[in-house]
Amino acid sequence: MTRSNVTRRLAGIALTATAITGLTLVTAGTATAATHKNGNVESGEFGLYYNSNYVGCVFDLLNSDANFSNDHFISSTSASTCPGQGQTTNDNTASYWNRDVTAWDVYTDANRGGIRGSLPLGYYGNASVTFKNEISSAYYF
Repeated sequence: MTRSNVTRRLAGIALTATAITGLTLVTAGTATAATHKNGNVESGEFGLYYNSNYVGCVFDLLNSDANFSNDHFISSTSASTCPGQGQTTNDNTASYWNRDVTAWDVYTDANRGGIRGSLPLGYYGNASVTFKNEISSAYYF
């Protein structure tokens, strides 16, 4: 094989690889981002539930929240209702789910006050006696 044939063949391979890469980038779907405080515990969020065993409305966090007194549990859809809908999140949480990639700390008082509990990534469960209906703030780290 002559040098010009090798060059042409390599150029054709490079052009094909570039075209395939471009096509892959064009057809790849966009990643969906979590939506803060929308009533769904999406990947990347920390969710607090009104009732035990993940029942009732949700308060979902993408960012830390120093004071739950102005936050409320909401339904994931505007057309449906759920236990706790419209109730303040402050001192009303019975279960939680950490779908974030980092651990979260919860506190029984606002602004990191009171008793601290740590929830590792992927953790879900009912709040212990210490934290059930006592959580007032949450921080990721």
